[in-house]
Amino acid sequence: MGADGAWVIGRGLLGRAVERERGTSAAARPIRWGDPDSSVIDLRTHATALARREGPLEIYWCAGRGVTSTPREQLDLEVDVFRRALEVFADVLQGRDVRVFLSSSVGGAYALAPYPPFTEETPVAPGSSYGVAKLAMEQELAAFARQTGWRTFVGRITNLYGPGQDMAKGQGLVSVITDSYVTGHPVSLYVSLDTLRDYIYEDDCARVIVAGMRRLSSEPAGSSITKIIGAMSAVSIGALLGEATRLRRQRSRITLGQGRAGGQSSDLRVRSVVWPELDALVRTTLPEGLDKVFRARLAAQGNGRR
Repeated sequence: MGADGAWVIGRGLLGRAVERERGTSAAARPIRWGDPDSSVIDLRTHATALARREGPLEIYWCAGRGVTSTPREQLDLEVDVFRRALEVFADVLQGRDVRVFLSSSVGGAYALAPYPPFTEETPVAPGSSYGVAKLAMEQELAAFARQTGWRTFVGRITNLYGPGQDMAKGQGLVSVITDSYVTGHPVSLYVSLDTLRDYIYEDDCARVIVAGMRRLSSEPAGSSITKIIGAMSAVSIGALLGEATRLRRQRSRITLGQGRAGGQSSDLRVRSVVWPELDALVRTTLPEGLDKVFRARLAAQGNGRR
């Protein structure tokens, strides 16, 4: 938790990137996400510590372990914890000037939407319980903003990647491809090579989020802004594999995965029409990002880490 009143919740790929960009440090005591009641208790403890800071306060909700294959019951628990957390924040931080960011998902919001590229004006069309859960959290936050007068910011993020990807979550094609070069494990694909995705590097995403939170301060009280955050340049999975081959000068081994990748669109091109000037903060090219991920993975392997 930063001395200036910024609190990043979630220590995954995005949370750590936002901490670096915002200049905050991790809270002193971890949150016990494995148990909903315990996690809410911990959130209250940290919110109480945040209340001691002077001036405007910022909360960045970057937590969540759900993916498109996560069971609905588990996702429902994540939504409930978020709702209860908002109640805690309203109780502990009442009367303060607070801005809240929520990490959401382009893939969750537009999985079944026709006619890409999708914008913030495109009607949402989730294709999985994951998408339904993400949109439920967005709705909770918008209602919360109206009730409290706080300003809130939802970032619908495209395919986030970077050296800190959690391989245990079973997602992150860039990390899986990179890992294949280091370990020799094949890349299992569940979708067509023509599948289009927009890939954004972790630090670029964090820059847009933090800049958005600064801009949010000039919005009217009770505002809830939703922005698509991505590179605004989709590439096919085949092209991604081709770029990795060019950089590493050898092909990855590819196998067709068993099962079905449900709830995912074949074309997730996007174009943001909300605060589009912030898109210029996305500077990392795909070759640069792939190289950074590969070098970090190679260093981790050399240090004996998975």
